[in-house]
Amino acid sequence: MPLIRIEVCDFKSYRGHQVIGPFRNFTSVIGPNGAGKSNLMDAISFVLGVKSAQLRSSQLKDLVYRGRRLARSQDGEGAGPSQQEEDDDGDGDGEGTASKAWVLAVYEDADKKEWRFQRTISTTGASEYKLNGRVVTYSAYNAALIQHNILVKAKNFLVFQGDVEAVASQSPKELSRLIDQISGSLELAPDYEKAREALERATENATFNFTKRRGIAGEIKQYKEQKSEAERFEALCQERDELVLRRILVKLYHIQHSLEEHARAIKEQNQTLAGLRAEQRKHEKALEDARADQAKARSNVMQKEKRIKKAEKALETKACRPDLVRIEAQMKHAERKREKAQQELEKLQQTEAEQRRKLQSLEADLQTVQRAADAAQEAQRRAAQTSLSLSEESLEEYRKLKAAASVLAVDERQSLETLKRDEKTTSRTLSQLKDKLEQLTQKRDKLSDEERTQSQKKAELDEKVAELSAELKRVKQEYDNQQSERIRIEQLEKETNEKLVDIYEKLTQAGVDQQESQRETRLKETLANLQRIFPGVRGRVVDLCKPTQRKYETAVSVVLGRNIDAIVVDEEKTAIDCIEYMRNQRAGQATFIPLDTIQVKPINDKFRAFAKGARLAVDVIHYDPAVERAMHHACGNALVCDTMEVARYVCYEKGQEVKAVTLEGTIIHKSGLITGGKSSTQNSKKWDEKDVQGLQRVRDNLMAQLLELGKSKPRGKESEVLLAEVTRLESTLSVARDDLKACKTRLSGIKDEIKHLDREIRQLQPDLRKAQAAYDDVKGKIDALASVINAAEDDIFADFCREIGVANIREYEERQLKLVQAESEARLQFDTQIARLTHSIRFAQDQLKMTEDRITTFNDIINTEGANLERLEGERTAAQEEIAEAEEAITILQEELKQLSEVLEEKTKKVEEVKKTTNKAAKALDQALKEVATHNDEIEKLGLERSALYRKCKLDEIKLPLVTGSLKNVPMEENLRDEVAMDVDEDEEGTQQVKRVPDFGIEVDFESLDDDEREDNAGETLKELDESIAKVNAEIEHMAPNLKAMDRLDDVEAKLVETEKEAEKARTDSKKAREQFNEIKRRRCELFNKAYNHISERIDQVYKDLTKGKMAPTGGVAYLTLEDSEEPYTAGIKYHAMPPMKRFRDMEQLSGGEKTIAALALLFAIHSYQPSPFFVLDEVDAALDNTNVAKIANYIRTHASETFQFIVISLKGSLYERSNSLVGIYRDQDVNSSRTLTLDLTQYDD
Repeated sequence: MPLIRIEVCDFKSYRGHQVIGPFRNFTSVIGPNGAGKSNLMDAISFVLGVKSAQLRSSQLKDLVYRGRRLARSQDGEGAGPSQQEEDDDGDGDGEGTASKAWVLAVYEDADKKEWRFQRTISTTGASEYKLNGRVVTYSAYNAALIQHNILVKAKNFLVFQGDVEAVASQSPKELSRLIDQISGSLELAPDYEKAREALERATENATFNFTKRRGIAGEIKQYKEQKSEAERFEALCQERDELVLRRILVKLYHIQHSLEEHARAIKEQNQTLAGLRAEQRKHEKALEDARADQAKARSNVMQKEKRIKKAEKALETKACRPDLVRIEAQMKHAERKREKAQQELEKLQQTEAEQRRKLQSLEADLQTVQRAADAAQEAQRRAAQTSLSLSEESLEEYRKLKAAASVLAVDERQSLETLKRDEKTTSRTLSQLKDKLEQLTQKRDKLSDEERTQSQKKAELDEKVAELSAELKRVKQEYDNQQSERIRIEQLEKETNEKLVDIYEKLTQAGVDQQESQRETRLKETLANLQRIFPGVRGRVVDLCKPTQRKYETAVSVVLGRNIDAIVVDEEKTAIDCIEYMRNQRAGQATFIPLDTIQVKPINDKFRAFAKGARLAVDVIHYDPAVERAMHHACGNALVCDTMEVARYVCYEKGQEVKAVTLEGTIIHKSGLITGGKSSTQNSKKWDEKDVQGLQRVRDNLMAQLLELGKSKPRGKESEVLLAEVTRLESTLSVARDDLKACKTRLSGIKDEIKHLDREIRQLQPDLRKAQAAYDDVKGKIDALASVINAAEDDIFADFCREIGVANIREYEERQLKLVQAESEARLQFDTQIARLTHSIRFAQDQLKMTEDRITTFNDIINTEGANLERLEGERTAAQEEIAEAEEAITILQEELKQLSEVLEEKTKKVEEVKKTTNKAAKALDQALKEVATHNDEIEKLGLERSALYRKCKLDEIKLPLVTGSLKNVPMEENLRDEVAMDVDEDEEGTQQVKRVPDFGIEVDFESLDDDEREDNAGETLKELDESIAKVNAEIEHMAPNLKAMDRLDDVEAKLVETEKEAEKARTDSKKAREQFNEIKRRRCELFNKAYNHISERIDQVYKDLTKGKMAPTGGVAYLTLEDSEEPYTAGIKYHAMPPMKRFRDMEQLSGGEKTIAALALLFAIHSYQPSPFFVLDEVDAALDNTNVAKIANYIRTHASETFQFIVISLKGSLYERSNSLVGIYRDQDVNSSRTLTLDLTQYDD
């Protein structure tokens, strides 16, 4: 018996010190739920070192007993339930406040030596371990357990409640980890991971060093090649520097020569300037006088035009036409308002008469009802006086006789009471149906009245909508007529204005033609100067190309577009110099096309024969091959088409994104847009004086037409008034239509409701007849029974009736009851009618008063609007007279303006004649001044160019040969304007001086230049030098020498030696790490495979033992398979179990009991690998039926022995009845603690 007993003290539900045991080879722990069976399992786990998280508690201190003893009542029974977890400070008698708990396990080994394992825990969470009564560390404690093959980490000695289901549902990876833990292979996992990481690092380091050594060897080879390249690079650089110096000397020599020539030309030109200036001043004086006369005449015309505009504006804005329009609109509005008020007044007067008649009728009805009420009250009073009245003795006798009569005909009286109750029920039902019928009838009558009212209102609204629609149509027609007239006049004004614009353009063009011709002349002069100063200027595009046939001229000019006047130059630098020159000369703007940098797209050859009648623009012009790039840039892939159909075919049908131009100049752009019409580039028409005068006369006629159209145009305020009236009528019509729609909807609803009420009345009448028949039937039965009862009562009351003078007693009783009811009903009927008539009279009076107020309001409106009409009529007459006077004054002013305009035309002709003479003289003077300015600009340009060369030599440290001076005197600022002399003012004779340019005190030595380089053909010489420099530069640019190649070569060779040492060390480290990793891998595989092979061999037999029976004597089949046989601990293990007489299925598809049997077989097989001396099972049979429980019990009974002890917690009798001993656990309510009993079952064995 390995585990002899367990001793606990204040552990969980066990209060105080208790001894549990002794335990036999097969011991069953039984007891009711909640008694503390699982707490015994926790106690065994606790003493053997299992963590608190697996003991159903979050902290170890929760394991200390926290219960208290319950109070006892007088009869000895418990006063309440157990409160195991109640706090110490709760109500009670102060018990259950333990500060610590301990568990002692007494164990006997194979040598019959007793071991005492004790573990203590305090409420503070402190834990203490004792081995054989001596305090030891957890490590020593655990080592002693391991010595007896009790593995705490693997928990190979116990199976908790629910662990069986977890084992059955665990994944292959989890099963592999379980075996890894059982075998001890898992303890090598940290060393395994560490060795694998070390192997990966060593392998990576070796690979890195090998790559590094190979790279260094490549660098050595590269540096050797770069050494020879660097030597050749230095030789080429020296050759280039010599060529650059020679080019600079040639350039400076020719700059100096050109400066001297330009200075000499300026001195010669100054001699002709004096005479030209005197002639220019004379012509300018005559032009100034002519312009003064013209300005005076123009001022008179403008003043007269202002007076006319002022008079017209006064006529339009002050008190003339706008006021007249306003007055007429107000009169129309007042007239409509008065007519409408008159119509409403007539309707209200009719309504008033009807309301008065209704009020008189109601007052008459009220008087009639009051008289009837007074008469009824008087009649009731008289009836009360004539009624019978009994004395006190007669009343006493009546009561006695009534009591005596009540004992007669008892059965009939009881039946009569029942029938009276039925009568009341049927009477109430009949009354309800009659009331409902009356309510429905009244509601229907009310709705019929409302239907007539709504129908009348609908007819009124229909009439109102028709009137408003007719009025709106009339006003809209008037407004549309006015707008049509306005649009017609505006269209005429637009056409007149267009004609005026055309006339003004022609008049402007008459003066612009001369300006255009002058601009063209200036542009040609500027181009000539640029060609003379800058050798690379070739000319304008229009001058450099020519159409092959005259019919292509228009199309080519359209294709060239804005590039037609562009200037073609050889280099970008030349273009920049030309722009600077034009800016300084203020010679306008120009577009430049540099041949060396312009981006040109290649011509698409497919368009050369793409369609008949279409050809490339570049193919229909002649040009010099030298400017081919410029022509390709200007024309591109544009096509010249004979007709518009050809152009559409190319662009639309074939879908080509290309610009197509017809011979007439129409363009289809790449985007599909079409541009066409009269070309604006052919402004070559000559204008004479007669044409100008004719245009001026047409202009005056058009201005007069515009004035007349302005007078006849409808005024804005009239339109605004009509538009406001249209808006008002539309709003009113919309409201009326909405009211009509609402009225129709209400009328339709009333009709539907009347139909519904008729249907309900028809449905109610059968129920009413049925209720009446039932009531009559009950009434007949009551009368029959009443006759029997009355006969009995008549015998009793015969003498009494004779005394009071009635035929029978019922006559007396009914007479008294009817008097009371008649009085109440008469009073209620007349009071209701009087109240209703009083309310109706009050409502009719209020309605009549409102109608009278509205009649008064409309009378006031009619009187007010009549007065307004009289006042507005007088204002309209005054406004019409004022308009006539203003129009007469404007006519007089227009006649005066016409005379002044004729004078202005004469002055303008004179100015034009003087201007022509003045422009001719100014042109000659400007030409002379431009020639001088051109020479000075050229001098300035050459000076700037020379300064730039000096600066280049200084920056590039070029050793320029000098006779005198030094390059240090050359400034380095970017503002070149500071280096040139300012313009010299004209002298008294009107001549201009030569610009001075700084030479910085430098004189260059040109002795090294030969005669060929000094000749005038400097361009060819510079071109040859540029080609040589470009050739050397191209060769240098293709080279990328490393000038530090020698130094780097020595460093890399030394680095190669060091890298080879590092690579050798890395190879050694990698080999060592691989050997260590393989060793750990081998050990881990051996441990894992040893455990796996044992469990795999054992599990099939265990499963057969657990599943065999009469029907399947051999049992089922179970086996394990590895997913990775090389390193099995890194992959999973699949567990397969096939119950008897069933086909193979996955574990998930087995039933609950089959899974439990398979899991127990796996647990027993795992336990057999390194078996602990005892095995504790907590309710592992929960999911099994009795048959399988019996099989488990047989298996445990068979394998239980002195060296292998089973302790099983179970509630199944078929299991614990086969055990050797029983430990019963129950709940002692007196002390609120778990208690145990032990029973040895071996004494009952057969």
